[in-house]
Amino acid sequence: MYMSVCIETRSLSVENTEGLKILDDVSIDISCGDFVIVSGPSGGGKSTLLKIFIGIVEAFRNLKVSGYVRVLDVDVLKEGFRKLLGKVGIVFQNPINEIFSLTVEEEIAFPLENMNLEPIEISKRIDRALHIVNIENLRNRLVHELSMGQIQRVVLASVIAMEPQILLLDEPCAYMDPGSKRRFYEYVYSYWRNSNVTVIVVEHDLDYVLGYATKLLILNRRVVAYGNPIDVLSRVRVEDYGIKEPIYIKMCRGFGKSAKSVEEAIDCLKKFICRDRK
Repeated sequence: MYMSVCIETRSLSVENTEGLKILDDVSIDISCGDFVIVSGPSGGGKSTLLKIFIGIVEAFRNLKVSGYVRVLDVDVLKEGFRKLLGKVGIVFQNPINEIFSLTVEEEIAFPLENMNLEPIEISKRIDRALHIVNIENLRNRLVHELSMGQIQRVVLASVIAMEPQILLLDEPCAYMDPGSKRRFYEYVYSYWRNSNVTVIVVEHDLDYVLGYATKLLILNRRVVAYGNPIDVLSRVRVEDYGIKEPIYIKMCRGFGKSAKSVEEAIDCLKKFICRDRK
């Protein structure tokens, strides 16, 4: 993957008017092209970190923010979101709060029109985004007629159509059933594999997304651990931070095996299940 750093934070701290730290001395580097999971307990600062990454510094007017944050060579705390407009896209938990239009096509076109793109380019981007998340059949449907899972895929398509360099996902599957959640992350992973985008997803249930990640960040106001997912899981009792560890990782560890990747952990489990077969 791409090795240059696209997000850099140094001693990033955020505290409220009562002096309570929301983020405390957070220093991390995220390489361009990485697929990063950010996980940790509620109130651990995950959503706050994503808002800073997209440059929404206006949201922190009543908070004390210190440190250094650079996203795509933009000094976020000084220059704000305008320098990152169109370069960083975000999908939040509740898709209903992100819908602005009546139909699926209009919703995907809305941000593209705000970017002053030509109609031909807008049409091409809509076609591509619909194809990536497999909702071409929903193009002319009214958004309010769709399921929550379908609406979230529409929101994802509208962000993809902007062709951002960084895609942020803040617990995007909170209102989905397990099947819809798995399919959603499959579309995200496929998009990541076939583009130059950097993906950062906040998720507490690692079972659905761990196999796609290049890095895992455990955040509890401070950085608990950051690095290779399997390495982090071998060093941190993630359940202590409200994180659901995949069963195949637990079982492999229980067999006394040390996997270096998600693939090795799954292979470890397969070998144990098939150990008595010829």
